[in-house]
Amino acid sequence: MTTQPLSPWLRLLSAAERIDRGPYFIAVRRGLALSLPLIMVGALALLLRNPPTAGMRHALLNAFGTRLDVFCDSVLAGTIGIGALVALFGFADVLAQLHNQRAGHRVVNPTVAAVVVVSCFFTLIASDADASLMASLSLGRGLFGALLVASLGGSLFLKLCGIRRLRIPSHHLSNDLLVGDVLSVMPAGMLTILTFAVLKVAMAWAGWPQLVAAFGTQLEAPYSEVSNSLLFGLGYETAAQVLWLFGIHGPNALYAIHQHILEPATQANVAAVASGGQPQFIFTYHFFAVFARMGGSGGTLSLILALLMSRRTLRGRKMALVVMLPALFNVNEPLLFGLPLVLNPVYAIPFLLTPLVQILIAYAATVADLMPKTGYSVAWTTPALFSGYAATGSVSGAVVQLIGLVVGAAIYLPFVRMADVLSARRSQDVLASLLQIAESPEVSLKGRRCLDLPGDEGRMAVALASDLEGAIKKEGQIFLEFQPQVDCATGRVFGAEALLRWQHPVLGRVAPPIVVALADDIDQIDQLGLRILSLACQQRAAWRDVLPDDFVVAVNLSPRQLLDYAFHRNVIDILHREGLSPTQLELEITETTMLLPDINAIGNLKRLREAGVKVALDDFGMGHTSLHYLRELPLDTVKIDRSLADVSAGSINEHIVRSIASLSRTLNLSTVVEGVETEQQLKRLSALGCDRFQGYFFSRPLAPSVCQQFVLDANLQPLARAL
Repeated sequence: MTTQPLSPWLRLLSAAERIDRGPYFIAVRRGLALSLPLIMVGALALLLRNPPTAGMRHALLNAFGTRLDVFCDSVLAGTIGIGALVALFGFADVLAQLHNQRAGHRVVNPTVAAVVVVSCFFTLIASDADASLMASLSLGRGLFGALLVASLGGSLFLKLCGIRRLRIPSHHLSNDLLVGDVLSVMPAGMLTILTFAVLKVAMAWAGWPQLVAAFGTQLEAPYSEVSNSLLFGLGYETAAQVLWLFGIHGPNALYAIHQHILEPATQANVAAVASGGQPQFIFTYHFFAVFARMGGSGGTLSLILALLMSRRTLRGRKMALVVMLPALFNVNEPLLFGLPLVLNPVYAIPFLLTPLVQILIAYAATVADLMPKTGYSVAWTTPALFSGYAATGSVSGAVVQLIGLVVGAAIYLPFVRMADVLSARRSQDVLASLLQIAESPEVSLKGRRCLDLPGDEGRMAVALASDLEGAIKKEGQIFLEFQPQVDCATGRVFGAEALLRWQHPVLGRVAPPIVVALADDIDQIDQLGLRILSLACQQRAAWRDVLPDDFVVAVNLSPRQLLDYAFHRNVIDILHREGLSPTQLELEITETTMLLPDINAIGNLKRLREAGVKVALDDFGMGHTSLHYLRELPLDTVKIDRSLADVSAGSINEHIVRSIASLSRTLNLSTVVEGVETEQQLKRLSALGCDRFQGYFFSRPLAPSVCQQFVLDANLQPLARAL
């Protein structure tokens, strides 16, 4: 048997997914996300500090004076200026959380791990000089060092925490949980910090600062001899992008090239145009700023266009529009550190490739005399298209920019779609894990099922809970599907069970058990239950003149709803509002609901039954309910759980189903078997005395209009089954 080889694109997607799901890259994303509020505020301060035109700068200074610069510098110092430190803390915290999840228990308090790593950072990276210290804390110059220290320091600390001899039993030291966490890993923390102190001394002894300076000099040398060639332009931009990819401000790191090559070429071109001559140099500071860094390093305005073209959800479009505002003025920190682009394996290729292709386009247009060389000074915050015209003095500059933007968007687009696929897969994996938790019977009667979970599940639960609260109150997202219930003795469809559905605007369908668990966690289960009941009754009212009068809609109840003394009145009010007969509604309760019967619950059921509403006991046979509930509760129907639908000859299930069917007939109760999926199951269950069924063998849950047609077709031509 031969296996079809994967296409290159699928192989790339698979590799990106493996890398993207690695603990290191997960920690990078979340660590940088922690600094996102700082980045957005800092981006606005950058725009105020460096407006696109001299006129705007003059107007701002006239309005606010030099206090504006002081204000902006203070904001930048408190936001982007400490972004590396914030990312460092978040990275270490997440790395410890992921380590605890893999271990299956809390090996170390994440906050303690973050504090140790911050100490390692200041021990190794931070200098005594104030200017150097602030530079090491900023996103542009300090992020790479911060993440490197966080990775090494965090890994070392967690490794040492796993050595039993280095742990102090916390219960011997303090009753305070946090104090105990700190003391238990104190030896590991001390060893980690001392290791970095030794490393700092070793680096000084080896002359590391001198090596770094020499490397910078060598980095400049290859370009100096080819300063006006295509090789120079591509090489310089590649080096800048590679540095940015690792969180290092590329243009700042390559400032020597700017100082000795780009700036002199820029001034020479401006002077030539001012004197009526022709500019000589293609590669100037303005060339790169205008044609290769539209939206910021990486041509990120093209990425935003690709995001707008690819993302179909409202949330995706909103994100692209939010980051577009600073990107229009070439401030791309929100994308670099918020998406993030830094250390992102999915976007690495287009991040490097897009500005290089844009350079080739602009270079070709210049060499072919389709566009003048850049000869006018423009602020780096000047928006794209206008900046192309302003820097070249020609509309052709704006046209070349437009072509570069479109080509860049085409480069980014497949990788944006890849990112969407990977994000969707991660989300679906987390939703699957949440579903297992929500369906687990081992749920604490105190606490919450989902909101207090650690890791991705907890974050997803919190986000979904916030969205659910809004979805319950507005139309559209919460809706119902209906699964027909069939009486094989008559061949008629006698009813349908209303099933909750939530179409999340980003994640798509969210499984009903998750919805119910979240609603329970945020104390919205009563509101959700009434919403479902109201929707079901509205639909039954819409079927009034189409389906038979005895057609019943069944609705599931939660335990909390029955505990509300006024619940029966709410149900009757809904029935009156929709003009329904109580006999057209059936309320389903579960065994777990009635495990410990409450006086209000029993009272609600009795009053509703007296009014004519039918009552069904759902999931019967799961093992929780004593048989005396069949006598004590006001029931009309017993729904046999789907786990008993597989009744092979002589099996325990066969004996249980036969006993339930016999007892139900004795008590004058109807039985409905759930989860019937095959004709063989149907024949065996019918032979055991069951007549009414529900399951995929007959129909999946259907939209209201489809369910209506199914019922009409089935009742006009009664279902013929070979029993």
